[in-house]
Amino acid sequence: MAFSLRDIGKYLIIIIAVVLTVFHLYTAAFGVLPGLVQRSIHWMLISIIIFLIGLTSVERKKTLWEIIGNITLLVFATVTGLYIFLNYDEIIQNYGLFSSTDVILGILAIIVLLEASRRVLGMILPIVTLVFIFYAFAGPWLPGLLGHNGVSFERFFTFMYLGSDGIYGMALGVSATFIFLFILFGSFLNRSGAGQFFVDLALAGTGRITGGPAMSAVASSAMMGTISGSGVANVVTTGAFTIPLMKKTGYKPHFAGAVEAVASNGGQIAPPIMGAVAFLMAELLGIPYLEIATAAIIPAALYFIAVGFVVYAQAKKDGIRPLTKEEVPNLRKTIKSGIIYFVPLIIIVLMLIQGFSPMRAAFFAILSVIVIGVLKKDVQFNLKAMLESIEEAAKSALPVAAACACAGIVIGVVSLTGLGLKLSSLIVSLSGGIVIIALIITMLVSIVLGMGLPTSAAYLLLAVLGGPALIEMGVNQLSAHLFILYFGCLSTITPPVALSSFAAAGIAGSSPMQTGFTSFRLAIVAFIIPYMFVFNPSLLMNGEWSNILIATVSAAFGCYLMSGSIIGWLLGNVGFSLRIVLFIAAVLMLYPGIYSDLIGFAVFVSIFLWRKYIPNSSKDVNLNAS
Repeated sequence: MAFSLRDIGKYLIIIIAVVLTVFHLYTAAFGVLPGLVQRSIHWMLISIIIFLIGLTSVERKKTLWEIIGNITLLVFATVTGLYIFLNYDEIIQNYGLFSSTDVILGILAIIVLLEASRRVLGMILPIVTLVFIFYAFAGPWLPGLLGHNGVSFERFFTFMYLGSDGIYGMALGVSATFIFLFILFGSFLNRSGAGQFFVDLALAGTGRITGGPAMSAVASSAMMGTISGSGVANVVTTGAFTIPLMKKTGYKPHFAGAVEAVASNGGQIAPPIMGAVAFLMAELLGIPYLEIATAAIIPAALYFIAVGFVVYAQAKKDGIRPLTKEEVPNLRKTIKSGIIYFVPLIIIVLMLIQGFSPMRAAFFAILSVIVIGVLKKDVQFNLKAMLESIEEAAKSALPVAAACACAGIVIGVVSLTGLGLKLSSLIVSLSGGIVIIALIITMLVSIVLGMGLPTSAAYLLLAVLGGPALIEMGVNQLSAHLFILYFGCLSTITPPVALSSFAAAGIAGSSPMQTGFTSFRLAIVAFIIPYMFVFNPSLLMNGEWSNILIATVSAAFGCYLMSGSIIGWLLGNVGFSLRIVLFIAAVLMLYPGIYSDLIGFAVFVSIFLWRKYIPNSSKDVNLNAS
């Protein structure tokens, strides 16, 4: 039987994916290799898969030059990775004394990275990386604050190739240790039937209330999103079921897609896993993981509460009925059939609390998923399914690893040139030393730089470029890093590059830009939450329990009023002028302070009494015109 080059490539992709998986499981169980070796092997295998996909894709017939180009890049990726693995001891002993071979391989390594990133991430991040590379060499000719002494050709490429910062720096180290394992965990868990279980569980719990199908999208996306760590992956997983169901019950396609996109995006900021960023943040800040996960609980809860209120208000306004009893899965039977899926999550949380590394926790969680998959008689979790899960996990890891490697170059340039301190000074200068203005500038930078990037890579980039300025201005370091994380995540639902919204639009059959702008509108409260916890540490579980409780209840009430303003429904339809009043009242409730809370609550009580005791007040009301 004859095999074509494409067939051979497909089999090689599966083989390399299996090697990648075995490598990570082995190092998780028995200990990681030295940092440079661990990361170089990880990236070598990842980049080989990227170029094998380029060689085997069936979009169109490959020209001879394209085939030669892909094979050449495969060779470059393999050589640059194996060189470090085979010569590690010599590299460490002679660090600082680099040969011409090191310089040439450094150039090839950056060529491999830029092309691999272009293929899996598009043009944005490679261009940003090239700008930073240009900046490293152009320093002596740049004016004012941006100027620096410049970096020599040899030093730059050897630093980026063999240094502790650069391609194989801390950013890629995160991908090469625990991020891939959690991607593999999510892939196995979904293939074992957990994805459908979470959707059924959410539907069983929320389907009978107004807006039930959309509520189930919010709940299932929260449960699945914290595992997957990718807004787009979460949309594709849960949205394939929830979006058609929302459309069937009366939601407009663009609204159904937007709900799924916004809810799926929230999974990246929801403990315990938070798209693996919690572990990365712990490593960067030197703060225990548990402290970060605990601090993220209330903001994540407020995010999903706000989305839940919005879909409830929209359902009320549009007269969308709840699902019938026959359309909703039985809650008791659903829990009984799938409660075992919570075991891997419990293992992760308990092991992390006990002080085990994220790698070890992910390793045992993966083993438990395999056992569950084998034991579940209603799920086909055989060798073929496992191989498919491994291939899916490897392909899902490609953009994450590429983005982390690019982020490593950016971090390396910042380190070589002192750009981080200069950017901090620039933000402080532009803000005039006013914290709220600095936060707004950082928010805009975070949204722009986060566009098109995986959560972990966006956070790494922003932690270097935006975080130091906020900390310098007196913002608590955990608050500052959570702030940039939130807005880095929100970039995936913010036009013009709203990847999660576009993925949801594809499932919903709606306009991508309309879905993107609807997502932005539904997530308005999410744009306020980061400011809340910067100015009110109680929302990060910091302070007396009484203050934490008051702040949480007040913020939740503010989310309710904000949903009424966004949708135009609060105990009945409201017109434009009253929506403005509700928006102001919501901001007052969200702003920390007893007097602002009382004013916001007074507005709600007034509307409630008006609706209850004044005839026809529940009709479409505008303070100026009906």
